[in-house]
Amino acid sequence: MATNLGILTQADLNEAMKLEKRKQYEDERKKRIFNAKQRLYGIDLDALEKQIAEKSKQRQFEAECVRRYEQQTQMIQDTVKAKELELEKRKHIMESDLNYYRCRYQRKEQRREFDLNDPNWNKKSQPIRIADDDINLGISSAQIFLGEDLGFRERKQRQREQQRAWLDQQVMERKHAEESRVKADRILQESLHSRDKRLEDMANSERRVRHEIVDSIRRYNSEMAKRKTEERARKKKETTEDDMAEIYNMLTSDMLTENPDVAQSKTNPNKKIAFMFRGMTPEELAQFRKQQHQQMLEGKRRRTEEQMMEKQWEQYALNTDRELMLKHLEMERKKQAELQRLIEFNGKLAKEQKSQREYNNKVMNINRVSKEFYEQFNKTTR
Repeated sequence: MATNLGILTQADLNEAMKLEKRKQYEDERKKRIFNAKQRLYGIDLDALEKQIAEKSKQRQFEAECVRRYEQQTQMIQDTVKAKELELEKRKHIMESDLNYYRCRYQRKEQRREFDLNDPNWNKKSQPIRIADDDINLGISSAQIFLGEDLGFRERKQRQREQQRAWLDQQVMERKHAEESRVKADRILQESLHSRDKRLEDMANSERRVRHEIVDSIRRYNSEMAKRKTEERARKKKETTEDDMAEIYNMLTSDMLTENPDVAQSKTNPNKKIAFMFRGMTPEELAQFRKQQHQQMLEGKRRRTEEQMMEKQWEQYALNTDRELMLKHLEMERKKQAELQRLIEFNGKLAKEQKSQREYNNKVMNINRVSKEFYEQFNKTTR
């Protein structure tokens, strides 16, 4: 289906696809119904496969339409965004130009009435009278009065000289104070030196006394070490003697000499002590061998009985299988006989049906349907 798509909504696309789909189904129905050679009853596999292929193609077309719609929407959004960015950039440039013009040509000091609102007007203005002989003073200016401080300059000069003298005096006083401080520092250094010498003498005497104490402690420790060595040797000798006595006692004990009477339990005459038991006597070994031989004979007899029992069970299983086989053969013969009777009965029914069909064709169904009866059908698909 070729379609010239413009800017369409999803609802328009769905409606157009529904109409096209309905038209295709109607054309296919006419071809399938009005064609007697291709008309089928039941499931039409070719038609179903064709419908599946068409539905797959339709889904691909719908997906392509959706993709194109989304692509067109994204393109429109990108265009709108680019336009917005361009407008923002133009607005920014215009605002920058406007601010530059205001800063360059519309400043406060360029206004005509700026002299009335100038905050620094008092700083920029000239004093009313510069001096007593100011030429700007007129006869009636009323700027010179009695009691004015006309000797202000001379007085300021004297004050500066007096301040300079005071500074010179402060410099001399600081110089004398510095000399006194240096002298006091020298006296302090001498006193500190004498004190350090006295402390060094005290430290030397303390070091000598400490050495003497350390020597006495060393002598005491050597004496104690000697005593500990002698005590250790004595204890080692005693330990050696004890070990030798213990070895002798062990060698002469009942456990190493393997005395059979020691392994006998005191509470139970038929029980042996496990950790004291050192083996059986010849009489006990002979009794053990005899019991072992009896157990072997008993096991052989028991195995012989088991083998006889297994042979009896095998014979019973064979007899049972033989009887089952005979029963199965008998049932097969009965089934064959029943099948033969069923075949004969079906043949008889077939003959009766054939004669009934001939009777219907010759006697009952003598009226045939004319061509006009069939031509009234298949005029439409519904």
